[in-house]
Amino acid sequence: MKLLTVAAHDLPKVLPMRDAVEAMKSAFVALSAGRVVAPPRGVVRVDEVDGISLLMGGYVPGEGLAAKIVSIFNRNRELRKDVVTGLVLVLDPESGEPSGLLDGGALTAWRTGAAVGAATDLLARPDARIGALIGAGVQARTQLLALDAVRDLETIRVFGLDVGQVDAFIERLQADVSAGLERASSADEAVDGAHVITSATNSPTPVFDGRRLAPGAHLSAIGTFTLDRREVDLVTVERSTVFVDLVEAALEEAGELVAGLEAGVTRSEEWTEIGDVAAGESRGRTRVDEITFFKSVGHAVQDVVAASRIMKRAAETGLARTVEI
Repeated sequence: MKLLTVAAHDLPKVLPMRDAVEAMKSAFVALSAGRVVAPPRGVVRVDEVDGISLLMGGYVPGEGLAAKIVSIFNRNRELRKDVVTGLVLVLDPESGEPSGLLDGGALTAWRTGAAVGAATDLLARPDARIGALIGAGVQARTQLLALDAVRDLETIRVFGLDVGQVDAFIERLQADVSAGLERASSADEAVDGAHVITSATNSPTPVFDGRRLAPGAHLSAIGTFTLDRREVDLVTVERSTVFVDLVEAALEEAGELVAGLEAGVTRSEEWTEIGDVAAGESRGRTRVDEITFFKSVGHAVQDVVAASRIMKRAAETGLARTVEI
């Protein structure tokens, strides 16, 4: 069997971040419109080593058919291995035959960054100038590139628990973005007065004080997708207008929002799917001083659209290569 593949380091060349952002808008529109065929995400836990493997697949008419298995093993940091690894298999939607293979970790990071870029583009104030990035781990690079792609930020404050890791992150990525990068001494300091915030941690407890959010701020949180973890506090949920990738998925996997429901500070009927905003079916930001909060737990539609577009473009541009298995 012969498959086309694209090296992980070539993904940004094939689907630049701005194009990836637009691809995610299309993916979310299809999801909210009910044009996606996708079973619930399969979850396999390996508790002995703090690991989890996720199985996702889907079909989007006009886009493609794909399946992904991605593993998140947090102890890999200690072993100096990648925390997020996996594979994405792209299939021919007419015959079902496997046609392409991609690095699942790289694709997940790219499409997740682009999803935050899409939400930020739709919800953040156009005059946003100060950004904040909480977390300097596996997702941080693409989150940073996404913020830089959709808003003309002057400064982005970066906070992580490992100061050395944050400094190395800033040194490595400063040349790739137009905003000046600064290390914050705490998550609260990063958030204080920021116009656009992205939280990308797997923390089981809130990482900043929701009272620090400035009126008019936009927050995206993408680091957790289980009910026992929440990187955002109840104050944030209560103060915010909530947007999600899919309401049903948020009710099953968004720990921050389910905790908010149990505490009575939010109602799922008030949540808006970001795809409806992208389609013009629902309003996004309605006031300059409104705090908007996009909580994403991820969905197979993001992988299907991103992987299918990458394989199509790579074949057209010659960046794909053939492997035989």
